[in-house]
Amino acid sequence: MTTNADNSLEQELLFAIIKERYGHLLTDEQLESVRTAIVGQREVLRPIREYRLTNDVEPFSNFRPFRGD
Repeated sequence: MTTNADNSLEQELLFAIIKERYGHLLTDEQLESVRTAIVGQREVLRPIREYRLTNDVEPFSNFRPFRGD
């Protein structure tokens, strides 16, 4: 399980990457909006990250056989 310090570091690193790549295209207000969105992602992703899968859970696949033209 990750700690708040890990989450904070992850958020700061993600923001630094975005700022490095796209900072020249964004205003200060837009960058602050991006930072707010990154912080909000932690709450959305927490249940997904906490859910543990066992080795017997197969990945989802959507198989559609080719039936010709």
